[in-house]
Amino acid sequence: MGIILYIGNDKNITDSIQKFSSSRNRIAVLDAGFNYRHYIEEYMPDYILLSESTDRFREISQYITDQTSSNLIITGNNKEGHILSGIPAVSCPETVEQLKKIVDVINNIYSETEAESSKFKFLRQEVISFYSIQGGVGKTTMAVNAAWQLQKKKIGKILILDLNFCEGPSDIPIRLDINGSRNIGDYINDVIGGDGDIGKSIVELNGIDIMSAPYSLYQSDSFNIDMLDGLIYSARNDYDVIIADIPFRYDNISLEMINLSTTSVLVLSQEIRFAPRILGFKKFLPENQKKIAVLNKFENSGDMAIDDLEKITGIPVCIPIPYIPSERKSLTKGDNKITGIIDLEAGVNNLLSNIF
Repeated sequence: MGIILYIGNDKNITDSIQKFSSSRNRIAVLDAGFNYRHYIEEYMPDYILLSESTDRFREISQYITDQTSSNLIITGNNKEGHILSGIPAVSCPETVEQLKKIVDVINNIYSETEAESSKFKFLRQEVISFYSIQGGVGKTTMAVNAAWQLQKKKIGKILILDLNFCEGPSDIPIRLDINGSRNIGDYINDVIGGDGDIGKSIVELNGIDIMSAPYSLYQSDSFNIDMLDGLIYSARNDYDVIIADIPFRYDNISLEMINLSTTSVLVLSQEIRFAPRILGFKKFLPENQKKIAVLNKFENSGDMAIDDLEKITGIPVCIPIPYIPSERKSLTKGDNKITGIIDLEAGVNNLLSNIF
C-alpha cells in the first residue's frame, strides 16, 4: 500500500481529505507542513499534494524535489509557478472534488502496475538499532556482522553508527583496526563550525562506511539530540541501511536513536534475572516500530529459553545464535585483513531474514 500525503492549511480541505477512502493508498494530512521533513523521511510518501497557500511553500516544494523521490502535485492557483521553474511537478486547482479525482487517478495507476510490481521485491530503507540491557552479550559483534552480511548481499549502501561513547577509542575502531581515524568527533566540530557534512567523519572498510564514537568523553558531551537528528536525516539521503550500535544507557542520545529507528534488535543472554530490565526498557520503544530479540551465546543448559523470553517481553525471538567455543571461533575479514570481530554469519543471516 502506498502513501499519499497532503500538506495544507485550509481546514475545510484537510478535514475532507481525511474522510477519503482508498483501498490502495494510505492518505495522510499535515496541517501547514508542521514537522514535514520528519514525516516525509520516516514514511517516504509516493505522492505529495502540496497546497500553494501553505506557509513555507517554496521551502517545502524545493525540499521535496531536491531531497525525496516523491511525486509532487501542487494544488491551488499556481500564481508562483514561475518560481518553481525546473521543478518536476504537476499543478491542479484546489477543491475537494479535484483532490478526490487526483486520489482516484493515483489508485488507477497502482491498479495498472500492481501485477507488474508484484514480480519484484522492494526493500524500504532501514534504520536498525542494536541494543542490550546487559554487557558482554555480543551486541557490537552482532551489529558489525549484520553490516558485513548485508554488504555481501549487495543490498545497498550501508553505514555503521557507533554511539558507544567512552574515554579513548570504543570497541569498533579497536577491533576493526581503524583507531586514530575520523569519527563523530569530527562531525561535532563541523556542526559547531557551521558545516554538517557527515562525509568528513566517515571511514570506509570492506565496502561499509563507519562513523566511530568520539575519542573523549569531553567531546561526547557536546553531542546532543539536534546533532543526532541532523546526522540521521543527512545519512538517510545517502544510505539504504543505517546500523546503530547503542550502549545500555537511559540517556537522551540512546533513547532518541531508538526512536529514530525503523527496527530495534534486543541482544540478550539467557540469564533470567535480567528479565525485569527488559520490561523496564520496553516502555521506551516506539509502539509501531519493528522489534526483534535474539539470544546470543545460546546453550541448551541456559536458564532462559525462547518461550520464556517471548512471554516476558512480547517481542518475537529469532533462532538463537549458539555459544561458540574458543577453538571453533573464526574472525571476520575487513579489506583482506583479519579483524577482532567474531564471525556470526549463520545466526546473523537468520536475524536479517526477519528484518528484510
